[in-house]
Amino acid sequence: MKSLKYGINIISHICGFPARERIKRNYCGFLKRHELSGYDFREGVKKYVSEMKAGTARYLFSKSCNVPTIYSNVYGFLISEMYSLNDNEERKAFGEYLDRHQRGDGLFFDGCYDSRCFFCGTGGWGAQHLVPHITVACDRIRKIPRHEFKYLLPYMNKDYLIKWLDSLDYRNIWASSNHIMNIGVAMQFARDRMGMPFAEAVYAMEDYLVKKINKKYGMWYEGEVHNQAQRNEMVRGAYHILPLLYYDKWDIPYADTALEQVLAAQNRWGGFDADIGSSACQDIDGVDPLIRYSMITGIRDERIISRVRKAKKWILFNQNEDGGFVFQRSREFKYGGQSTLASRADESNLFAAWFRSLSLEIIDSFLKNRNSVLIHTPGYECPLQHEIP
Repeated sequence: MKSLKYGINIISHICGFPARERIKRNYCGFLKRHELSGYDFREGVKKYVSEMKAGTARYLFSKSCNVPTIYSNVYGFLISEMYSLNDNEERKAFGEYLDRHQRGDGLFFDGCYDSRCFFCGTGGWGAQHLVPHITVACDRIRKIPRHEFKYLLPYMNKDYLIKWLDSLDYRNIWASSNHIMNIGVAMQFARDRMGMPFAEAVYAMEDYLVKKINKKYGMWYEGEVHNQAQRNEMVRGAYHILPLLYYDKWDIPYADTALEQVLAAQNRWGGFDADIGSSACQDIDGVDPLIRYSMITGIRDERIISRVRKAKKWILFNQNEDGGFVFQRSREFKYGGQSTLASRADESNLFAAWFRSLSLEIIDSFLKNRNSVLIHTPGYECPLQHEIP
């Protein structure tokens, strides 16, 4: 079976009943070992990202790949910056690399990708999706991109912006929210770092989104939620929208209702899909809103803490012996359908290593297990509320 959704291509030839039972057995064994282990996942991640280096500011996506591309380079650099592995020479080289791979309209590119696919507007992969990753990297090294984000200029017109927001499918909110995050984060960065006049546009978008919340569920979903699949869809949509409002310190209504929906989306294994075997996307899409809604409401009881700890154990189960993480157990992975962004079943890759490490850092920040490595930036690495200056 093949599925291409939101830019993520998962080839799952062994994802049936036997694979699920194998994952369950392995997870139960992991839990027993985990209780006795003082291992810090970060040491493994540092080792893995170092092994994936293919030159200065260059990284292979997985050990199955032999060509570094802009996505893999960005993910490798983000991990290395998160754990202070880069020196000034590496940072300078990465900044120059970004300059060479930016078009005049502000979007970034890579000749290794099929441009017809890369610039087609898929919310979960491609040129617009890449920008909110690059803005985090730029904030980490205090770099302003060479070219302004001129591709955003149409959204400066309020009528155009609202018409675009109205055109999105709020029943298919996981996909639509990717588009919202891609544009919203880029506008926040353009406003705050590049001096582009997007203040009114950002406010108009955020005001629209606050008013768009379905008060029955506290999140962005059109219609009724009748099953777990729809609830998971709704929660995953919240993950992409909530950081926009968080970063700009909006009061978010119905957050207590939303918190209950996120709790109901977590499975008994700790992941955020109907059954065992949730992906890196599904897990961060669940645990991040769980934590942020807890912060918003001030509800931080033992029920919340235990659920967050359960999510942490499940995410750690997805770390391999090489120190990297899998996107999804027992499944091959091909990002955007690209052979240069692929990994075999149960093979680590840099996207999963970054996303699952970020999930764990958000968790440890919430549990106050260590000093946070998150920074004040819009989007993916937006810190928790108490850390925003």
